[in-house]
Amino acid sequence: MYLYNVFFVTAVVIISFTAVFMSGWLNLDTSAISVIVPSAYGELAVHTGFVIWKAKAENARKYRDVNWKEEEDGET
Repeated sequence: MYLYNVFFVTAVVIISFTAVFMSGWLNLDTSAISVIVPSAYGELAVHTGFVIWKAKAENARKYRDVNWKEEEDGET
């Protein structure tokens, strides 16, 4: 799912830059496009932070269980 998010942000950025480059020929207003690119990267940053936080929580739980079992085996 993370890879899809990266591809989506890359596509949004490419389309936005293409629209900016073509705005000279088409006389388009590109003020809205100036917000799209930072918003796309902001969304990607939030998604990345969530994935890292989730992995950290899962690893902490996994290693806590492993260490608990090692302590039990050592006392017996």
